[in-house]
Order: sequence, then structure tokens, then C-alpha cells
Amino acid sequence: MAAPKKPWADLLDGPGKAGGKRPGATESATAEAPPTTVYMHTLVGNPDNPRTEADYADDDSDFRELKESMKSVGQLQPAVAMSREAFLRIKPEHGSRIGDAEWVVILGNRRFQAAKQLGWTKFEIRVRDRLGSEDDDKVDEAVIIENIHRKNIPPYKEAEFLRRMVERHGSQDKVAERIGKSQMYVSNRLSLLNLTPELRDVVDTKQLKVKTAEKIARIQDPERQKALAAEEILKARQSRGPRRRATAPLEAAPVQNPVLKPAPVSGGGSGGVVVPEPRPTVHLQHASDEALPWHDGAAVMDAAFERLDPAQRSAFVLRYFRRSSGVESVITDMRGDLTYPSRASLAAILQQVATGLLRDE
Repeated sequence: MAAPKKPWADLLDGPGKAGGKRPGATESATAEAPPTTVYMHTLVGNPDNPRTEADYADDDSDFRELKESMKSVGQLQPAVAMSREAFLRIKPEHGSRIGDAEWVVILGNRRFQAAKQLGWTKFEIRVRDRLGSEDDDKVDEAVIIENIHRKNIPPYKEAEFLRRMVERHGSQDKVAERIGKSQMYVSNRLSLLNLTPELRDVVDTKQLKVKTAEKIARIQDPERQKALAAEEILKARQSRGPRRRATAPLEAAPVQNPVLKPAPVSGGGSGGVVVPEPRPTVHLQHASDEALPWHDGAAVMDAAFERLDPAQRSAFVLRYFRRSSGVESVITDMRGDLTYPSRASLAAILQQVATGLLRDE
């Protein structure tokens, strides 16, 4: 069961440690200071902010709506910031990234980025240097809570934040209580730290569902992790396949491998026909060494496939494997400059090829 979500005041202005008693009727609470208006050039975003650049682009509908709202009605809520001195007391490693800025935005980086893109010269902040008190540094807690409860952050980056919090507070239970989540939630997120490095970006870019990634992360063998991830990615792509509708019946054609050459969609619509990108055609008939595009392996393959019948295409492909100097050289050739997600997809395709090769006719 999840821990009760803490009021923002407990995090930002509550007395003592998080979870401490709130001021009652018999206690005098410190009056809240009014917002401070500062020039934009004196501000800098939090260097530990887990959001990516994609969160500050118009492609993100939430950010686009925020920017449009701020353009229409202005800044309705001040951001939370710390003075340069207070921030660097707890994060001295960020001195070079802070530069000469007087203030560091802790909460409200999306509002800050929207204001920058709108060309504003001034911005409202509430100064909360108490977030960096030496006895109970709450900067990371503030960042993680804002991002978990308002908009998801990349899961692996979240796991790194949670690890630092566990190191500071000593247990997953305490961290769960501070961020308003269950201990199981914290444990599952921390399991992502066991993923092989190649899979971390796959999770953060949502090519692999986070729940699936948490299960895979509990497997000790890195190669097994990769194989299972490849299977899940392929399944996800296949499940999306039937939703793609063609505008006209398509004749049978060689498979366009979306891993090696992503195919653009014609017309820009979601239901358009997938059209392979054309390549210059080179005819092999009467071709001399000088005529063949030996500088472009893909073009040579295109030229060969255009001129060869199925039997000769088979001989062409098999000849490559017979000329290769072992499995490692084939792996090196096939890896090429592919990213890990593309390699995982290709590996899944090759697994299907292997199954087909062993199938009795």
C-alpha cells in the first residue's frame, strides 16, 4: 500500500524533518515570503533535473499547452528557486554548470523553459534556501516528487535519483514514505539499475515497457536480458502492425527491414502506405569494376538484387557466409553502425530466420 502523499508545504516549508508535525493553532508559523521577480539572465535550470530536452519541445503536448497558457495569461505560479550560494553548498560539483547565475530553479523548470522560449525578460520565483539545509537536504526529494506525481520522468533516471535517496536515508521504506509511494514501487524502480547498459536507453525511450523492464532486470545474465528485451520489442512492433492500413492492395515484395532502413510514410498521415526510400539503381549487366559503386555496399546489394533471380540471390547470400572468417566477423559486419535497439530488432528477425531454416518443408 502506498504511503500517503505529502502536502507540498511539508516538503518545502514544513518544520524540521519531512513528516514532522505541522504547526498547530498554538504554534506560530512563519509567514510566507512573497514571490520575487528576477531577470531571466540571472536564472539557471537545475543541473540535476531529470527531464530531457524533449520535454521542452512543442512536440510535447503538455509543454505546448503550458507555453500557450503562459503566453495568454502570464505566470500564474512562481517557481521554487535557491540562491547560488545555498545550492552550491550542497551541490559543489555543479559550480561550472551554474556559472554566474544568481538563482537555480529547483521546481518549475518547465515554466522556466517556457518563459525562455517566449522571450520573457523577467520571471517570478519563491526563494527556498531551506531545501539545502545541511541537516536535511531536500533538493532531490523535491525534484523527484514533482516529477513522479506531475509527469513521469525516464524510469532509469528516476531509479538513479531513488538510489541516492536510499543512500542518504538508509532504507527503501523511508524513501517510499518521503515520496508518497509504496516500498514495492521503490524496489521495482531500483531493480532497473541492474539492467545491462545497452537496455537503459531502451527503457527511457519507451521502446520497452517499464514493468517488463523491471522483470527483465531481475535476471542476472546480461545476454539473457538482451535476448528477452529483443523479443519484447519485436512483439510490441508486431502488435502495432495490424493497425497500419494501406490505401490500396500491395503486391508481394521483398521485406523492407525497418531496422536497417526506416521507411518514411508517404503523405504524412497515420494511415499512409509505407514506401521504401528509393536508392540509385546500378545495372550489373556488362558492368566493369569501375562502373560498380564499390564505395557504397548498400548500392552494390541493390544492384545485385535487381539483376539476380531467386536462386542466384540465394547463392549470393550464402557466398558471404562461406567467405566470412567465423561467427565473430559476421557479428561485426551485421552490427555495423546500428544502435542497440536496431540490433535487438535485427537479432529477433534473425531468430525467426533460424526457425524457418530448420523447419521441414
